[in-house]
Amino acid sequence: MIVDTHIHLLNKAGYLEELMQTVADLNIAKIVLFSVQPGTRWATNDEIMESHLKYPDKIIPFYTFQLGVEHPSVVERVHADGFRGLKLINPTLNYNDESFFPVWERCEDLGLITTFHTGIIARYPEQVHYDLDSSRMKVIYLDRVARRFQKMTMFVAHLGNPDHDEACMMCRWHSNMYFDLSGSTLKYRSPQFLAERLWWGGQTIRYTDEFGRGPWEKIIFGTDVSAPEIAETMEDYFRLFDTLGLSQGIRDMIMGNTAAKLLGLL
Repeated sequence: MIVDTHIHLLNKAGYLEELMQTVADLNIAKIVLFSVQPGTRWATNDEIMESHLKYPDKIIPFYTFQLGVEHPSVVERVHADGFRGLKLINPTLNYNDESFFPVWERCEDLGLITTFHTGIIARYPEQVHYDLDSSRMKVIYLDRVARRFQKMTMFVAHLGNPDHDEACMMCRWHSNMYFDLSGSTLKYRSPQFLAERLWWGGQTIRYTDEFGRGPWEKIIFGTDVSAPEIAETMEDYFRLFDTLGLSQGIRDMIMGNTAAKLLGLL
């Protein structure tokens, strides 16, 4: 089962159908779909849910929650509406700010998965009037969140790009954190670079997470590209697998089995 855990829906006529045709062509079983806010180039949260209702067997809807703007009680409505998780990006404060704790408490209680953008964020001209700051999304700010809310499953995008060292060490310690390699990580970081930082596989249990898992059991497949680029990003993952000689079992876990279990699909 291939599960792409990181796909955005563009605000473009016919794009959903283009995306779903690509998903079918590439034999992707499920996609986690969400928006990006602020800005107008992305679909709204309502359109994400409409897309799920149109393709319920393929699309898993996540709600893009505006940290510091929306009230934490919105999380309860999001859950009632059928969203399976939250997408977090462009917070008004650092991710570890205590004012966000009520959001994480609700996610933990309701079983909503949280997908965090980490690292440098793309720049678009229409965002000039918004208060955006990549430094608020540094991966190390999730350390406090993961420690305090240990039952909340956290999908973390981009392996902290460019703070890969911190991300990989957090991957080792925090059993509730799972990282994708989307964005530019697989373009400018070599397989050897990643293997050196995800170094603890095959070591004694002292160097695994609390469940004895190695590093590649904490990596999940996510693309974060438009439909025409998904195949190329999949090839980047396959190239990584081949170069490092990862077993078929580990490949299957990364490409979907791990995410499928966390999303309740298996």
